[in-house]
Amino acid sequence: MKPRKITVEASPHHPGILDIRDAMQQVMDYFDLLTDRTQSDVVWNLVFASTNSPFTAEGEPVDLRTNAPAYGLVRNHVEVVERGLHCLQEGKPLDDDFPAEKREVAKRILKRNLNGIGRTIIDLGNDIVYNIEPMKAERSLAAINGEDDEEYDYLFSTFARTEFGSIEGRIIDLSTDYDEPSIKVREHRSGREIQCRISDDARDEIENSLTAGDVWTHRRARIRGVIKYDPNGKIMRVYDSRISFIETKGTKIKDFRDPDFTGGLPAYEYIDRLRENEFG
Repeated sequence: MKPRKITVEASPHHPGILDIRDAMQQVMDYFDLLTDRTQSDVVWNLVFASTNSPFTAEGEPVDLRTNAPAYGLVRNHVEVVERGLHCLQEGKPLDDDFPAEKREVAKRILKRNLNGIGRTIIDLGNDIVYNIEPMKAERSLAAINGEDDEEYDYLFSTFARTEFGSIEGRIIDLSTDYDEPSIKVREHRSGREIQCRISDDARDEIENSLTAGDVWTHRRARIRGVIKYDPNGKIMRVYDSRISFIETKGTKIKDFRDPDFTGGLPAYEYIDRLRENEFG
C-alpha cells in the first residue's frame, strides 16, 4: 500500500472560491472512511497538504504504539472501503461488507459535490481514481439510496426499472409519502400525478424556497432524483428529489393585439376579402 490522497476542487460556478469548511470536512470524512474503529491505536497521519486551491491532502496510517507505518493493520478495512467506492463509481450499490457506520459518511462526501464543491478526486489505489463530479455524485447517491428502499419496493413490487433523471411538471400538492416529505406534481408529458420524495439535504432548501402560493398557482418545476418506472415504462415515483423552478414569461391578450393588422379595414371586410384571395 501507499499513502492515500484526496483532492478537492472549487465549483465551476465560483472557480476561485473553495470554502475552507467544505474542503476540510471533505478531507476529514474521507479519512474517517479509511479509519477502522476497531484499531484504536492507529491514526491517519497527515503527510502532505497543499496550501492553495485545489486543496490536496495525503495521509498514511501510523501505529501510535510504535510510531511506525501501519499499512498491514488497516489493509483489509481499506480494501473493503475502496471496493465499495469503486462500486459507487460505476453506479452500483455498496457491497454487503461495507461498514454500516460508514455509509452516512460516504453520503456526506457525495452530497458536498452537489452543493459547494466542484469535484472530489479520490485515490483508490492500483492507479484507479474516483472523480466525483455532480452528475457522478447523483448517480452514486442513487445507488446508495436504492439500498434503503426495501420496504417501499415490497409495497410497490411492480417497479420494473430505476434510473436517475428528471421530470417536469406543475406542483399540485405538498404532502408525505409513507411518512416521508413529498411533493406531488402533474407531469408535463403524461399529465399523470407523480409523488416525489424529498432528499434529506434538499429539505431546508425547499422549506425556504417553496411557498403555499407556488402550490396554489401550480408553479412549474423540474424535479431531479431517482425515477421508478412500472413494466410499461410509466413513471411511478421519484425518490431523493431536488427541485428547481422553471420561470415562464406570462403572456397577456394585449401582447397579441395589433391595431394595424387589417390595414384599417373592419374585421368582417378583411375576412371577406381574405376568403376571396384578394390579398394575393
